[in-house]
Amino acid sequence: MPTVQDKSSEIEALDEINTDLLSRYQAPADSMRRKAAEYLLDGLPRQWHYDTDILEETGVKKKVMDVEVIDADYLAENIEYAFRAWELPWARDVSFEDFCRYLLPYKMGNEAPERWRSAVWDEYASLREAALAEPEMRPSEVCRRVDAVVNTWYTVHYNDNYPTDAGYLKAKELRGGTCAGSSLMILYPLRALGVCATYECVPHWGNRSSSHAWNALYENGQLIQFNGPELDPGRTKEEFIGVGRMLRKRPKVLRRDYLSAGKVDVTMEYIPTADLDIRGRGEKSGTPGLMVFDNERWCSVAEGTWRGRRAEFTAVARGVAFLPVVSENGRGSALCWPLLVERNGRLKLFRPSLWRRTVRLTAKYPEDESNYIIPGVHYELFYWRNGWVSLGAQEASDTVLVCHRVPKGALLLLRDLDSDKRRERIFAYENDKQVWY
Repeated sequence: MPTVQDKSSEIEALDEINTDLLSRYQAPADSMRRKAAEYLLDGLPRQWHYDTDILEETGVKKKVMDVEVIDADYLAENIEYAFRAWELPWARDVSFEDFCRYLLPYKMGNEAPERWRSAVWDEYASLREAALAEPEMRPSEVCRRVDAVVNTWYTVHYNDNYPTDAGYLKAKELRGGTCAGSSLMILYPLRALGVCATYECVPHWGNRSSSHAWNALYENGQLIQFNGPELDPGRTKEEFIGVGRMLRKRPKVLRRDYLSAGKVDVTMEYIPTADLDIRGRGEKSGTPGLMVFDNERWCSVAEGTWRGRRAEFTAVARGVAFLPVVSENGRGSALCWPLLVERNGRLKLFRPSLWRRTVRLTAKYPEDESNYIIPGVHYELFYWRNGWVSLGAQEASDTVLVCHRVPKGALLLLRDLDSDKRRERIFAYENDKQVWY
């Protein structure tokens, strides 16, 4: 926990930066730069990073507020180079609001501040000059050229090789990173060259484990997705058919935001959504939230708000199974039955009925053949009723597992008792077959 003395020094540093920076933009001709400075200052108190020296030497994550390591000179340099980028031909249609959001910020995530502006501006001088020589150059084409340059030294892979967000200069040392690292890194040269690119992410897939990050840019009023530097604008892999032919679904799409030093919900820009209004049990208490299943447990992806005794959730993805919960003091409890907003907007509750039936199961997860029912393996079937309730265990004698007295309408989960690898998916049993969520 920060001490009173720590907070006092942060306030003093912030006041000093504020006074020094704004004093530089007093003339009428500097009014736009003053507004840009005010934008950076508004978000500055929430910007932080980990001490990189301590992190790299010991692995300890010591949180440091950015105001402790930057000054007005740093922000002024950032402002000047951002305005240079805004003056490039393909950026002239960018509004001041979008300029502030997507070209001006001195950082993209929680990376340690770097003096990257001048370095990146100089590094891409030849690319910039070549682009300037071509009339009608579009931001997407600038992006393709930047991707081609970065691909000569950066490799996208699936293993974390740095324990926190990395700035552009640090990325040049690492020379590779995950989808999250690459999506963050590519913003530096793009924004330095006047391309309003964004960092987008799915905090958790809606129907499988893991998360994902990618980029987007606006051109002619349209949102164009890409995976920089791996895939150019118009090509992404944020939603695709996996090995088991399950479309990866996005329960929420979030965008990095400088002002809040967090992420903002942009789900509605990507997929059909609906708003939910759920009556809670008893008095209003705790924070309402939505969770999705990750092959082993429920994981939080969104928070809601209370209106009286009703929990409200906005921009909820259709076709994804959610568990509404209430969390308080680190503990959570189900707010109602698991649910799903169908494609047509109709609400579906996975509420087990008193009527029971026999089901014939062929898999515990449609990812690959290893998840099919295997003779000789022991399985246990569960259904959700304010927690996973067992319907009994049995040894499979065939490639089809027959289970009796299964509640109709329930959300189900089949576990392999002979394996410690939790690769299992929730499903319903409808029209005599398993329907995966």
